[in-house]
Amino acid sequence: MSTTQPPEVIYVDSHKVGCNGGGGALGHPMVYLELGQDGEVECGYCDRKFVHKDHAHEYADPSPRPENH
Repeated sequence: MSTTQPPEVIYVDSHKVGCNGGGGALGHPMVYLELGQDGEVECGYCDRKFVHKDHAHEYADPSPRPENH
């Protein structure tokens, strides 16, 4: 598992996902990824992290954000 913060975490309800970088012409080729036993996978192109919604409570963001008051 990477110690670098992913640029985006996407919660999904499937164990197979497709990623194209989400940037249109600035994206990357469509790749299909399968979530592992831990319910997550990172895209090798754009580092987006996909987390299955059933494992969302297990995912701890390694860099906490300031709370809004």
